[in-house]
Amino acid sequence: PASMEREYVTSSQRNLMHGHRQPSVRGVPDQSKNDGADDVLLPDTAARPVRTRMTKEKAQEIEKLKQKAQEMGQEDLLEMNKEVDLDQLYTEKTASEKARIADAIKTSVMFRNVTDDQRELIFGVMEHIPVKAGTWVIKQGTVGDRFYIIDEGVFEVRILGEGETDDGTGGALIHVYEGSVAKHIHPCFGELALMYSAPRSASIIARSDGHLWGLHRSAFRQVLAQAQGTRKELAKTLGKLPMFQDLEEDEIKKLASAFDEIAFGRGENIVEQGQFGDAMFVITSGACERVKFVKGVPRNTTLKAGDCFGQEIIVDQQKYAATVLSLQTTTGWKIDRTVLTNTVPVDKLRRTSGSK
Repeated sequence: PASMEREYVTSSQRNLMHGHRQPSVRGVPDQSKNDGADDVLLPDTAARPVRTRMTKEKAQEIEKLKQKAQEMGQEDLLEMNKEVDLDQLYTEKTASEKARIADAIKTSVMFRNVTDDQRELIFGVMEHIPVKAGTWVIKQGTVGDRFYIIDEGVFEVRILGEGETDDGTGGALIHVYEGSVAKHIHPCFGELALMYSAPRSASIIARSDGHLWGLHRSAFRQVLAQAQGTRKELAKTLGKLPMFQDLEEDEIKKLASAFDEIAFGRGENIVEQGQFGDAMFVITSGACERVKFVKGVPRNTTLKAGDCFGQEIIVDQQKYAATVLSLQTTTGWKIDRTVLTNTVPVDKLRRTSGSK
């Protein structure tokens, strides 16, 4: 309800990986020189503007998460990427519960580009998680697989410094979250786990009994993928691409069936100019920026639904001709070069102008 939205502003957790910092509270300056990318939820009658750009700090945070993800064990990655049963997770929510969840996610870049249908699915697959005082909701260093909204309760944020030994408390107390239905306060944390398989940067411990809403990473990605459309629609898109115009209709359908669904978070470098590539991509929702440097001068192009990129590596086995960065949550399709060339005749694929 509009009246509720004026009473408080919900946003995601403050960036916790840059050391033991006290989040800034209205009237109390942040003691850190570097402002975090994710703001802490604070009750406030003057609503802050919704973020429209990713900060430099958050971009650096994502790069750190990617590096940590590369260091994770194969078992951890398999556990993170396994699919969950959406039908089993789905539960009807009351209008009040939907309103609280909607307000909690409204300023998060992860949910900025979701459709109304996707939002309804997200409401449905949110898990209600009761917690007791003393429960460790997440532990620093463990693999993150959920995003959380505090519906009710008080929770500590603790960080163990590099080289420090945990004495059982989880490290230094850097912040306390309070969620309250009565006060219209619903902080959230763990946002980046929806897109990146990486160890948690802090521990969250329940100081009181309470309850959370949890969104599993796999459920979130499946919701995004479900709204992309059918393989039939993908086939129509492929048939319009110059590269595939010499293929027969049956070959196009066969090719469409070989693509995998993908989703990227805002600000993610999907491909890098000059790097050897092994896949091409088709966008179905969201937007990306294609940046090609020619003699040191960048040439930018915005890619939207129906556009593709990376096709230059399919026939020529060359490096990517440009860098492509997701401007918002983006979904689409991906196919590896080996799969594509084993699916349709290579000699019927037209060479592209992607390298120009």
